[in-house]
Amino acid sequence: MVNVVIAGESGIGKSSIINLITGRNVAKTSNDTAACTLQVESYNAHIDGRDFEIWDTPGLEEGSVTAVNARLSEVVIQSLQQLKRNGGIHLLVYCMHGNRAKAAILNNYKAICSLVPPTTPVVAVITRLERYQDRMEDWWSKNASELSGLGMEFADHACITALADSSRLSPALRERVAHSRRAVRDLIRRSCPVPPPQVMFPSSIPGEFRDATLVARGLWSSEAGAQIRKTEKYRRGSSKEISFARFGL
Repeated sequence: MVNVVIAGESGIGKSSIINLITGRNVAKTSNDTAACTLQVESYNAHIDGRDFEIWDTPGLEEGSVTAVNARLSEVVIQSLQQLKRNGGIHLLVYCMHGNRAKAAILNNYKAICSLVPPTTPVVAVITRLERYQDRMEDWWSKNASELSGLGMEFADHACITALADSSRLSPALRERVAHSRRAVRDLIRRSCPVPPPQVMFPSSIPGEFRDATLVARGLWSSEAGAQIRKTEKYRRGSSKEISFARFGL
């Protein structure tokens, strides 16, 4: 399972983004700007034939030192640490308000990024752009350099609205909602590439197995195929020792 963590400030609409990703109203939402998610929740999303576990985290207010905010911080830290130990964090999606001052969210960005492994890709989702005058994607063209100057680096991004689709919306807004769902799902898909297939086979030491990717190492050939067929015979009970020395293993 691919684990995707959704993070960001309080009231940004992370739960609405999860509903947009899944295409279902699975995460509780609120019109209140206060935190709606008070604990870490996970939801399954199916994207292009692959299963993703989407983790919704409590949002934190910049500079807040209240007891509630301290408790939520502890919940996030403990949950992400447990996730790192059990399956890993494969993608961090950092959500930002398109109209929020960039400098105000820098500390939250640094705090969240410090909780994931340095090899985990961090991508940005800019939301609340339903009324943006230009194309939503134009927001990134105009603001990306400022984010980078603040030290906020992202491997990729999507500029969206997380409004729930409704017949009461104008045709233009409904088109933005549909575009946003495609954009954020595509962002997750391309940020979590499919790992290469792996083949298990015995080494020259009987009973010992190692993991290898034949295609990636250029080892696949008709000879390799024959050798793997011998491997299957060996694993089914052949008493002959099979050597893979010819492959340099």
